Amino acid sequence: MTWRPQIHPQQEFSTNNTMEFIQEGDRSKWKAHSNHSIKCFTKGDIDRMTNSYRTSLGRGAFGEVYEGVLEDGSMVAVKRFINNVKENFAKELIVHREINHKNVVRLIDFCEEENALMLVTEYVANGNLSDFLHHDNLPIPLDVRLRIAVECAEALAYMHSHMYTQVIHGDVKPANILLDSNFHAKLSDFGISRLANMDKTLHTKNVIGSIGYMDPLFALDGRLTVKYDVYSFGVVLLELMVRKKATTVADNVNIVYAFTSALARGSGGVRGMFDAEIASKDNMKVVEGVAKIAGECLTMERDKRPEMIDVVERLRVLRQKASCQDQASQRVGLFSWVRKNKTSGNIPANILAPDVCRQSSFADIKAATNNFDESLRVGGGRFGNV
Repeated sequence: MTWRPQIHPQQEFSTNNTMEFIQEGDRSKWKAHSNHSIKCFTKGDIDRMTNSYRTSLGRGAFGEVYEGVLEDGSMVAVKRFINNVKENFAKELIVHREINHKNVVRLIDFCEEENALMLVTEYVANGNLSDFLHHDNLPIPLDVRLRIAVECAEALAYMHSHMYTQVIHGDVKPANILLDSNFHAKLSDFGISRLANMDKTLHTKNVIGSIGYMDPLFALDGRLTVKYDVYSFGVVLLELMVRKKATTVADNVNIVYAFTSALARGSGGVRGMFDAEIASKDNMKVVEGVAKIAGECLTMERDKRPEMIDVVERLRVLRQKASCQDQASQRVGLFSWVRKNKTSGNIPANILAPDVCRQSSFADIKAATNNFDESLRVGGGRFGNV
C-alpha cells in the first residue's frame, strides 16, 4: 500500500519546537547542529504509511516499531513512542538527526502531534546481529564477521571523533546492530544516546545500557564518556568471535569475565573459546588479533581503552590479512584439485570453455600465484613450470 504524504515546504523540522519537550535546565546540553534536513509527517500520514500499524517489527524500552511504505514504494520503519513521553522522543530525535553515516540507520522523517510521537527511519531487511549470531544457525564466514565489526567501528568512530557534536551511543549491542539485504551493518536505536557538547564527560545517576554490555566502571562513578561505547563494542567483538551471548554463564562465570581472564594468561588461553567455524589454523592469527583488540576494549582502566578510530584501522588490517589468506587457500585448493585429477581424466572437457576464459595481465598472474610461489607448483614441461 502506497500513499502520498500531505507535506508542505514549511513543515521543516524545528529544533525550537522539539526543545520545548526537554526540561528547561537541560536544554543547553541538547543543542545540536544537524547535517541533513528532515520533514514532519502528520499522524494521518503515518496511519496510511503503516496501514494502521498492521505489521509490528519489534518493541523496545521506549516504543514499538512498525513496517511502513512510502509513496515511492520503499520500505520504512516507524517507531511509535510508548506513553508519548515527549522528553525521550525529543532527545532521540535531536541525536539521531545529527548523524549522517552509511553504517547508521538513516532518519527520514518524524511526527510530533499531540499523542502521536513517531520517528520514521530506513527499513533494514535482515534483522539484527543478535538473531543472526544466536538464532539463525547459518554459517557465518570470518570475512562477514570482520566486515560487520569494521562497519560498526566506523560508525562509532564517526560519532566519537568526526562529528561537530560528539555523540555517545550508550547502548551498543548486537540487538541494536541491524543488517541490510547484503548483510552490511547499521547501528540503530539512539533512545539513550547523549550529546557531549563541552568537556566530553557526562555524569548521570540514571542507568545507561543493557546487562552484559554496560561498562562496569560506569556503575562505580556514573561517568559517561566515549570509552563506555568502546567497552560495549569490545563485548560485540567477543560475541562475533565466540558466537555466544555476552550473558552466557559457565561455571558461575559470565563469558566476558572468562574471556578477559583467559586472555590475561596469553592468547593461547582463549583459543578454546573461539567459534570452531572460524578457528582454523589459517585463521588463528587473525582471530587472535581480533581477540587482542576486544581485550583492550574491555580493560577495566578506562584511559587505556583504545579510541574507535584506532580500532577501525586495526580491524581493517586484520580483515585484509584474512582476505589474502582466504584467496591463497582457494588457489592452493584449485591447484591441488587439478593435480589430483589431471592424470585420472576427471577434469571436464569444458573447464576452460570460451565463455569463462579470459585474458589476464602479468600482474594478475603474479597475484594469483603468489608471485610464482614454488609451493604452489603442480608440475613442469619443456616450456616451463605450472
